[in-house]
Amino acid sequence: MFWGLIIEPNKRYTQTVERSFHVSMASLDTNTGGSYTGVVQVMLHYENRTFLLCTLNKGAALQVPLDLNFQEGTEIAFSSNGSGLVHLTGYLVPEEDDLDDELEEEEEEEDIPQLIGKPSKRKATDSIKQSQNHLKRLKEEGEQQSSDEGDDDDELDEEDDGSDSDELQSALLDAEEEEDEDDDDDDDDDEGDEEEEEEEVVKPSSTTKKQKQQKQQQQQQQQQQQPAQKQQNKKQEKQKLLNGKDVKQDQKQQAKQQKKNKLEQQVQASKQEQKKRVIEGGVQIEDLTLGSGPPAKAGKFVSVYYVGRFKNGKKFDSCSQGDGFKFRLGKNEVIQGWDIGIVGMKTGGKRRITIPPALAYGAKGSPPAIPPNSVLVFEVDLRNVH
Repeated sequence: MFWGLIIEPNKRYTQTVERSFHVSMASLDTNTGGSYTGVVQVMLHYENRTFLLCTLNKGAALQVPLDLNFQEGTEIAFSSNGSGLVHLTGYLVPEEDDLDDELEEEEEEEDIPQLIGKPSKRKATDSIKQSQNHLKRLKEEGEQQSSDEGDDDDELDEEDDGSDSDELQSALLDAEEEEDEDDDDDDDDDEGDEEEEEEEVVKPSSTTKKQKQQKQQQQQQQQQQQPAQKQQNKKQEKQKLLNGKDVKQDQKQQAKQQKKNKLEQQVQASKQEQKKRVIEGGVQIEDLTLGSGPPAKAGKFVSVYYVGRFKNGKKFDSCSQGDGFKFRLGKNEVIQGWDIGIVGMKTGGKRRITIPPALAYGAKGSPPAIPPNSVLVFEVDLRNVH
């Protein structure tokens, strides 16, 4: 969330902070103040004390980066000395409730249940119809046999047919109950088992068919196992050949590869050391990306994106939007470490600059954001040279 305040000359703006905010930049409005080219000072009043935040000049420093955090409930006041409007800009610090709401919304989206379709019963009905057709065939075959053998055999055939039909009907009822409870895949398996049982009652040749199927399955398994056994035998033969001279050759090759890896590591380390170098005043620079555009020279205006961190990695300031932070290089508009470390960069390049305290904010620091004697590390992206 954006935060901003416009300070008119020689006026005081007192407030009690209702929501924590961060001040990132102070800018001088060049459209006001007429032709006046004097100095404008921005002041902070806190606990009966007055602090100088920055000094702006229409001819030199139009913008100054700040890193100020104000917590909820703090009583503060801003004012300016001189002519011209001053714009303070920054952002509101997000609250924990906002983060919790976002997390809850993400969890609700993840918890949306997926609909699963109900299994159809077409397979079950098809299997029942098949079994009924099979019963009709059995009855027709039984009637043909009874007409050929005579009246005496008719009674036996009818009893057999009746018992067979009763058994088959009871099996069908059981199958229907199991099909309603099980899934479609289980239904198909149950139907196949019932048909095999019926064939066993009527046709004794079904046992021979099962035996043939079992033999075929065993033969297929043996055929599948044969190539695997051949591969194992080949591996064993290769392992035997590795004894003696073959093992020594492998050891030599491994030693050569280790030497190559060490040399490559040394070369990479030397390249990294070449990228890092210490220049004037103990400022350390490391080119992360080499640019290809116009170089940054003293006296020219430059626009940069940057991220500022302490030596422990904690971020204290950044600028990564719009046209970036614009200033004249080498004119003391920024800390000395920037005037030294940015010189020589090319447009499009990115450089890490480590600045000792003497060339940053020194023994006093820049409270409350920067403690005394702080080593600052900036990653600077050169956007343009004017």
